[in-house]
Amino acid sequence: MSESFSFAEHSVGHQSPEQTLLILTYELGKLIEYNHKARIYGETAYYSDANQQKEMSDLISMARYYCEMKGWDFSALTQYGEECYLERMEDIRKHGLSSGRS
Repeated sequence: MSESFSFAEHSVGHQSPEQTLLILTYELGKLIEYNHKARIYGETAYYSDANQQKEMSDLISMARYYCEMKGWDFSALTQYGEECYLERMEDIRKHGLSSGRS
């Protein structure tokens, strides 16, 4: 757990982990919507890259908050995710996107 300020301990309303996951999925949905509509209609002020980045930051914030509520080390999980990502990219580089390991 982070040594920094505990949002979970000081949040107003004491949001449950389930509510946090619902908000997290809402933020993911907004990101998907903005990306999809920007692709269809072109990038407008509403579907801009900046708004997509804001939704991504909200998504990350809710993921971090959920981890804090569960007592999980967000930094360690982020590092693990980075390692998995790099391993997957290396696998794709070597074997291609759709081919699996034999």
